[in-house]
Amino acid sequence: MIAIDAWLGLPLCALLSTLRWPFRRTKPEVGHVQRILVTKFIGMGSVVLATPFLRRLNETYPSAKITFLTLSSNAGLCRRLPGVAEVIEVHHDRGLVSLLLSVPGLLMTLRRRRFDIAFDFEFYSRLSNLVSWGSGARRRVGFFVRARWRGSMLTDPVYFNSTLPYGDAVMAQLRPLEIAPGPADRLARPEVTESEAEHSWARLLTLGLPTEGTFVVVNVNSSDLCDERRWPGDRFARLIERFENEICQVDRFVFIGLASQGDTVAEVLSTVDPDVLPRCLDLSGRTTLTELLVLLSRSALLVTNDSGPLHLAAALKVPTVSLFGPENPGFYGPVGDCHLVFYANHWCSPCLSVFNAKIAMCGGENECMRRITVDQVVTETARFCRERVGLAPPLPSSRSQRGSRT
Repeated sequence: MIAIDAWLGLPLCALLSTLRWPFRRTKPEVGHVQRILVTKFIGMGSVVLATPFLRRLNETYPSAKITFLTLSSNAGLCRRLPGVAEVIEVHHDRGLVSLLLSVPGLLMTLRRRRFDIAFDFEFYSRLSNLVSWGSGARRRVGFFVRARWRGSMLTDPVYFNSTLPYGDAVMAQLRPLEIAPGPADRLARPEVTESEAEHSWARLLTLGLPTEGTFVVVNVNSSDLCDERRWPGDRFARLIERFENEICQVDRFVFIGLASQGDTVAEVLSTVDPDVLPRCLDLSGRTTLTELLVLLSRSALLVTNDSGPLHLAAALKVPTVSLFGPENPGFYGPVGDCHLVFYANHWCSPCLSVFNAKIAMCGGENECMRRITVDQVVTETARFCRERVGLAPPLPSSRSQRGSRT
């Protein structure tokens, strides 16, 4: 999709900007707002961090219908966000030809909605700008990044301030409409009905989750956009081994991930001490989004790389321990009070930005993540669990029963 955006998006933006230049008009008045389009194709975490913006829209236009346009991988989450009336999904997993052939139908679907305002949360995608323009919305608000020229099809370009947290940067898109931004830390909790929660919990129990006791969710994966976000897998194994002796009492470690990430989880588990391995449960590729939400909501803690589950946990008010390197935790860090973030502040970190299409330059040699040591994570996590989370400290006997590898 990044390649399509570069080779197809750029010339299309140039062509359409040139064709519409003589016909530019002043910004139309918004008037009574009935239909709003919000576009965010990539990034589960970004969708969650943008929910305070959606909340502010609902407060400002309580009778308006909000349509969310996203990739099929995020559609399920968007349908559970409060205030989102409709989700239109782009099926990106059916191949390049199918994706391109679906564009005319997508634009016709959008134009039939007759949107009053379109908001584009993508900050380097040119195709999203084209879709906003093609929707026919009277006012089109999106980010302006000079180094990532995206044409002149927005009626209201907004400076993308990468020094702000992502949620605050998104909130700035309200300013052209003279709407005062709201607090960006009021994440919306994805909606799960009581019956869905009961059904999901029952199924999780059949997969091996304990009926009682404390369990910690572990995510050793990251977004496919950047594998360099991953902390070395063997360090996750050493961390798990030292939980009982040095951090807190845990009955089960639950590993999550997509089906395509199962090999990564299996590789980590293959190095875990045999004495600890029976308390590890691999659920990668075995849970639905609803089951993941229920799993996270009932967990004591999430230990994770910089990825979407981190922000789901934050929205669910679950304590987290997260590891950052290529990405700036000040920009994409978890929102809320009960979170512990590890960031080594290596000389070349953070390296992901709108100026390089979120592509790390080290080619897998992520020294920024390797500089975060197991000893450091164990020490700080033990203090965090004791002082902030309130988890039970290690049993005195457990320290003498087994040593731990470093």
